[in-house]
Amino acid sequence: MHLLSWRGPKITARVITISALFLALKIVVGFIPAIGSAQLVQIGLGFLVTAPMGYYLGPWLSGIILVFDDIISNTIFNFGGSMFFPGYTFSSLISGIIAGAFLYQQKPTLKRIFTYMFVQILISNVILGTLWLVMMGVFSILTPVPFAIRMLKEVVTWPIEAIVVYYLLNSLLKARLERYIYQ
Repeated sequence: MHLLSWRGPKITARVITISALFLALKIVVGFIPAIGSAQLVQIGLGFLVTAPMGYYLGPWLSGIILVFDDIISNTIFNFGGSMFFPGYTFSSLISGIIAGAFLYQQKPTLKRIFTYMFVQILISNVILGTLWLVMMGVFSILTPVPFAIRMLKEVVTWPIEAIVVYYLLNSLLKARLERYIYQ
């Protein structure tokens, strides 16, 4: 067992179909209203799809799927709730790569899941998310209050999301879904 995996499944018609299903599921979950403000603190359910996607499809396919999700969700299915910004598309790519690197065909232990979620939140949400908000002029980097509020949200949601992902992945393992993907 390695800390990170940079491999992925062999590209077959079945894997492409599973990838399309994960993309559709990610888009549908995106329609469930997130709690909070997109400019400051927002809590959504996208992590429930990203983690299994990383586990079954690896870092590269997961990253590509999340890029497609970001583009489709913010262009075709954008009903005025958010706007397209390429920085968030890059964050989506990084999120998929991180999920796949930490989770692809690895035993989902609490330590691994907590580490994955910490790195995911730190890089995608705290560092890049804050950078994109500053670049869009939502708030100034010199104003520490929005950054502190975002950090507080991440500190509170990190263990909750990690525990949910732990139970979700272990439930999927018990269901033995990989036999349908890797045949």
